[in-house]
Amino acid sequence: MEGDTVLEGGIKARRIEVRSLSSGLKEMYAVFRPSPLGKPFGRFHEERWEMVGLYPDVGEAYRVAREVGGTYRVWVEGWGGRIEVVADGRRWVMDSPLHVKGRVWVEDMWVGKGFHWQRRERALYEGKITVYGWGKGVRAVVELPMEIYVGAVASSEMHPDAPFEALKAQVVAARTNLVRTAGKHHPNEPYDVCAEDHCQVFRGLHVLKDRVLKAAEETAGEIITYDGEPIEARYSKSCGGITETFSVVWGEEDRPYSPSFRDWERDEGYDASTDEGFLKFYPVEDSFCNVDFPGIENLYRWEVSYSREELTEKLKHLGVGKVLHIVPLKRGRSGRIYELSVIGLECERKIRGEYAIRETLGNPFLPSSAFVVEKVGDGFVLKGMGWGHGVGMCQIGAIGMAMRGYDYRDILKHYYRGATLTRV
Repeated sequence: MEGDTVLEGGIKARRIEVRSLSSGLKEMYAVFRPSPLGKPFGRFHEERWEMVGLYPDVGEAYRVAREVGGTYRVWVEGWGGRIEVVADGRRWVMDSPLHVKGRVWVEDMWVGKGFHWQRRERALYEGKITVYGWGKGVRAVVELPMEIYVGAVASSEMHPDAPFEALKAQVVAARTNLVRTAGKHHPNEPYDVCAEDHCQVFRGLHVLKDRVLKAAEETAGEIITYDGEPIEARYSKSCGGITETFSVVWGEEDRPYSPSFRDWERDEGYDASTDEGFLKFYPVEDSFCNVDFPGIENLYRWEVSYSREELTEKLKHLGVGKVLHIVPLKRGRSGRIYELSVIGLECERKIRGEYAIRETLGNPFLPSSAFVVEKVGDGFVLKGMGWGHGVGMCQIGAIGMAMRGYDYRDILKHYYRGATLTRV
């Protein structure tokens, strides 16, 4: 970290390096179900959950969550511990956390880690910063005013030069999602939300533009509610023309405000939940999210190809041997697969969950799980639709709507059905 900082004890420093002296970080997946006697979770919106169990595999956690009508979350053990601090050449060892105040630049911060757009960049943070040992690395937690945070999220999640009404819709969705989910996505970690796609992308304050902050200020305090409660305002880059439901993507109970519907001015009844329906919808071009905007990759339609040898090597951890077939078993209306079978020369394995499918078949990650598999010669071609999970607001669709003259209220009404804008 470099910048003007003050550490504990009033120590001033321009450059700070922090290294973990611990190891043994363990990540699992915890499955919870609602219970009036459960533990309360949530900073702004409280829910009571009881833990069903811990699972090492996200696919297994997804399956159990569906069975019990609950949800699953990342569960991290082993964080904290001893850290080494070097501040302007002065060195000491201490128990984490380290408390820092100031304005700092941090090198090599991940953006989109594990996804096809992953990269590292230099990021700016300002305020109260708390640094923890995190296995063999460290993790910094920043405390921010809400409107600064949601403005930076909107600048990170959506192109900051996007139409102003789309930015306002993104800001309101980000604020709503924060109010609803803060303290619930990382139930045993020392922060409310992470800075990655798992919660909402927060690249830092260096991306925050004045026009995005203006969008936050003009909508200050506005959130989206349903029956008087803040909704889970999920969003993803591109639905591909049909949005998806909670049950398909996360195995949870569907939310009435996030059904599956056509991302267009009318719903013609397309249903991509079968291979036949998928192929019927695939050529359709009329969708709000089928737009080209500078700086944004249009993944309304995409293709990924593997030779049989490449796919067999990629899936060797499944133990199926030479890959013969990839067979979708269950899809949502958007075409997103949430269960598929990998058939090999030696055996057959099933992969469950939208995320697990994208992770298993991607390089490093598929844009979405909405695809059909075609055999071409001795290889496989995945012909896909959309970018992301497809639930809630389609971000490129919001840009497309704004370009057609819709305002942010229209956009939010379209993507969150039956919901209401409320000022808190």
